[in-house]
Amino acid sequence: MKIEKLWGGRFEELPSKEMVHFLSGRDVKGIPPCDERLIPYDLWGSRAHVLMLCHQGILSKGDGKKILKGLREFDALFRQGKLRLDPSHEDVHSNIESFLIERVGIEYGGKIHTGRSRNDQIVLDMRLYLRDQVLEFVEGLILLIVSLTHLGEEHRFTLMPGYTHHQPAMATTYGHLLLSFAEALERDVQRFVHWFHLFNKNPLGAAAGYGTSFNLDRQLTSKLLGFDSPTENVTDPITQRWEPEAELAYAVAIMMDHLSTMAQTFILFSTREFNMVRLNDRHCTGSSIMPQKRNPCSLEAVKAKTAFAQGILMSLLSAGKALFTGYNRDTQWTKYWIMDLLEETRPTLSVMTEVVRLLWVNKDEMLRQAQKEFTGATALMEWMVQQGFLPLRKAKM
Repeated sequence: MKIEKLWGGRFEELPSKEMVHFLSGRDVKGIPPCDERLIPYDLWGSRAHVLMLCHQGILSKGDGKKILKGLREFDALFRQGKLRLDPSHEDVHSNIESFLIERVGIEYGGKIHTGRSRNDQIVLDMRLYLRDQVLEFVEGLILLIVSLTHLGEEHRFTLMPGYTHHQPAMATTYGHLLLSFAEALERDVQRFVHWFHLFNKNPLGAAAGYGTSFNLDRQLTSKLLGFDSPTENVTDPITQRWEPEAELAYAVAIMMDHLSTMAQTFILFSTREFNMVRLNDRHCTGSSIMPQKRNPCSLEAVKAKTAFAQGILMSLLSAGKALFTGYNRDTQWTKYWIMDLLEETRPTLSVMTEVVRLLWVNKDEMLRQAQKEFTGATALMEWMVQQGFLPLRKAKM
């Protein structure tokens, strides 16, 4: 007899594979090396750099063709799973350059680093990587907002109590509640888009942080890499390497605060005490010992990931404190922190979209509770004032 889970007997549907991964974290699976995720971006940056060097006459077309051929070979082998980064070569940049020298010779491969440094390479790679991540977050947010908006319209007349201090306060609708979540998330979209305005600038050409004597065309590499323009100053992106990561982490942390508010609200509403909503089975887990349990683990995981986001943000902000001008090795760790943060939080958007979409709403119970605890008292008081019976302060008495 094969048993995959120690719970689930009372469930009509078990969590999907994606949901299991979302809940299990790193319990039984690891994460790839950080620089492995940067391979496509480092190759892209290297191609753009080589093309620019050839355009400027710094490299011959023959040199460029040899180097580009080697880069394509590296890319193909990596995509086929036949090549992995060698830890003895320290980082992705050194791995690729060493591969080129081995394949096409130092006469050609040894020229790829002309006019650049690993300092501007890693800043470039990270900006390209973060840019793609920002777009994924924006897409996930839009899908969640659309879902909330559609359901908000569907439940625009579904009465329920509104709360202050965890106590029934005034009558509202479930649709209005959902739209309040959507409006907060819309601001999150704006924060992610704002990241582009701040950091979609090309650091390539900064070299170690003070430029180079080679006649580089930074406008050309900016166009080839999809940047709005080069950075105005070459020292700034090297010294403040941590800043794009911290700015993005801030946007993620605020977004996660909003999602955790949704999560906690749905957790409470799904308890027997409230009984206003019911989570779909695929978003719950059971107990290894208590057969009756049906736990809202997907939403609890959202809250845990929110706490993780706050911690990572503080680490990133601290790494940028009191840096001496120029490159500082401290900032290398910002790469690890931001990648961990994005990997932990990005799936939260699709999970919350599915939770909202499949949530069962107990309209009768919402209405019943809206009719209790004098939730209409404020509206009655305002009616008395509007009719000219009493001044507001006296009506409230």
